[in-house]
Amino acid sequence: MPSAPAPRAVRLVWPAWGWIATAAALITLSLVAWFAYQRGELRGGLDRGALARERRELESKVALLTDENANLNTKLAELEMARQLDRDAYSQVERTIGELQSQLSRQGDDLAFYRSIVSPADGIQGLRIHRFEVHPGGDAREYRLELILVQAMRHESLASGLVQITLHGLRSGNPAQLTVGELLGRPRAQLPFSFRYFQTVEQNVTLPADFEPVDVEVQVRSGKLRSPLQQTFPWKPAPPAPA
Repeated sequence: MPSAPAPRAVRLVWPAWGWIATAAALITLSLVAWFAYQRGELRGGLDRGALARERRELESKVALLTDENANLNTKLAELEMARQLDRDAYSQVERTIGELQSQLSRQGDDLAFYRSIVSPADGIQGLRIHRFEVHPGGDAREYRLELILVQAMRHESLASGLVQITLHGLRSGNPAQLTVGELLGRPRAQLPFSFRYFQTVEQNVTLPADFEPVDVEVQVRSGKLRSPLQQTFPWKPAPPAPA
């Protein structure tokens, strides 16, 4: 009886059109995903071009202030020498030096502020408290609380949240504390913020006649923070602005 023929190996061949269809499908999926990502960013308010322009503006301000500070320091050195050489013009030189020193101090503050946003000295990015100040109001017991918050280095998204400000001091001689909400008659109220680079949070308050503040505790809560930012400042109202 003749033996059965050995089975032949069968090789499956994927048609060329199959490879083409698969490649086309992958390309289509990639394009759909990319357009969806871009659409999502636009819906979220993220404009990379605008962010880049804003950052360049901040960096330009830093460079400009740095140059102006250098020029002011040069003028100050020249006037110091003039004061030594020309005693007759001493009073005029003194006034000019005072004005330049004041201008230099203000620009130094501005430079430090913008640098804290673009490239902070400690290299730490994210939300931070830049400054807290107390300013006298129109009445004897009225004050304006001013808090400046900044977001350092990363500005792709908004920083938002709530600020709780608590005044610690003495009330009728006994230790006491009052939140801004309590001073406003809304005990649970807090101050909201939302910004990309920096924001000044302001609130006017009127203190009870029997309450004397000693220091101020500032607590900042945000979804970007693992734990709240907390810092205490002495109660030190700024001198009234000259009339």
